[in-house]
Amino acid sequence: MSHEEDRLHTHIWRALQILLPEDVVAWSNENRRNGQREGARRKARGCIAGVPDMQFTHAGRALYVEIKTPTGTVSKEQRALHKRLKSTGAPVAVCRCLDDVIGFLSREGISLRGEVMA
Repeated sequence: MSHEEDRLHTHIWRALQILLPEDVVAWSNENRRNGQREGARRKARGCIAGVPDMQFTHAGRALYVEIKTPTGTVSKEQRALHKRLKSTGAPVAVCRCLDDVIGFLSREGISLRGEVMA
């Protein structure tokens, strides 16, 4: 994850802490590459490549968001896992800004507690 993507992810997460209603459980997944040894440990514990950056659970449904900068690209592993998740009926979105995340959550039936002023 680039520093720019990391800053974007942090910005989005901080805003969501204010905007998400109580009936949504959300978290971010740590997907940093920490070397071959740590990769092997994670794989042994069941961690898989391509897991989206954020997960939201609402009304018995899981929703997933992949955060990318405006010029960031989705990896082969991410594309493959996003396809698998979508095949199960789980909504997955690649979001490049806070407005993208808000739009995705709104389209999926999550009413936020406020709005972001531009």
